[in-house]
Amino acid sequence: MQTLFFSAVLHLFGFLVGLSSSLDPRDPNVCSLWESYTTSVKESYSHPYDHVTEEPCSDPRTSYRCTRHRITYKTAYRQAVKTQYRRRYHCCPGYYESGDRCVGKWPWKNSVFFY
Repeated sequence: MQTLFFSAVLHLFGFLVGLSSSLDPRDPNVCSLWESYTTSVKESYSHPYDHVTEEPCSDPRTSYRCTRHRITYKTAYRQAVKTQYRRRYHCCPGYYESGDRCVGKWPWKNSVFFY
């Protein structure tokens, strides 16, 4: 239960971090990359179970009981680590983040100077 709570907190934190990054992906100075991250998930699976019963043996002349094994499957749960991917936006090389924009480190580079 504690692991499930921790996973939910991590998802909320990741969501909030995503909201705080408000760079416009259409801006030509904004670059992006895919990053992977892991989450803990609870998954179900079929677990084999040996169902043992005693039945009369097939020979009707004997009073022996025979053991019969039958494999059945029960649903079980386990914690697993899942890798997920998200796009992260950042300023391209030569630019830095200022508010919600990427600004050139050298503002004079594209300026016209009159002498």
